[in-house]
Amino acid sequence: VAPIAVALAVNGEPKPTSKAVFTPAAAEDYGNVTCTAIVKVPRGCCFSLAVEAVAANTTDTPAPAIDVQNANLVINRIA
Repeated sequence: VAPIAVALAVNGEPKPTSKAVFTPAAAEDYGNVTCTAIVKVPRGCCFSLAVEAVAANTTDTPAPAIDVQNANLVINRIA
């Protein structure tokens, strides 16, 4: 089974530094990954934030579709 990778995407662009890779032991195995990123948002501005499947390595193009269960997204404001 091939590795699966996800990353945080800001305005549709995945942040490579937030990429997390999981290699399942068998098909349809679920696993846990954690992604973190600091996104600087100027006052009065907004961004869209998403978790996207990305290529686990440079030979996987495009990224495969994945199923996600119990996804949590935690946002902390740093003043």
